[in-house]
Amino acid sequence: MKRLGKRVLSGIFALIMVSSLLCMSATARSSAYLDGYRAGITPKSGGKLVITVDVSGVGYMPEIGAKTIWVYESTDGKLFHRIAVYESDDYPEMMGSGSIFYEDVITFQGIVGRYYYAKAFVYAGNDTGGDERNCDTAIKQARA
Repeated sequence: MKRLGKRVLSGIFALIMVSSLLCMSATARSSAYLDGYRAGITPKSGGKLVITVDVSGVGYMPEIGAKTIWVYESTDGKLFHRIAVYESDDYPEMMGSGSIFYEDVITFQGIVGRYYYAKAFVYAGNDTGGDERNCDTAIKQARA
């Protein structure tokens, strides 16, 4: 009887482990169009900041990239104000096609010593539809 109990208990644990793995793989994808996305900001000399967008589509996407990027600034690193908006209609390099989009899309002239971050609205779409999500970069200080 003790052996049967251990086998049943082992079977239950095995079932729980397998089902948790299945749940993780099912939720790893962001949507039916976006497989993953992120944005980054890198300080360069002279107060310049480079905003990079990385978007992975679920297969080939005729449109993939960043539709809009908002740039925020702060003097203390705590209270931020939006100071710039970039739209893909005005900056075509923000959008591309394919299954992966990775691009330094904007070089922004900041003020040395101030803090910046960006919010990117990423998009992937094809003839059946599309999806847009947003992501924030880390906060970075413009350097001399």
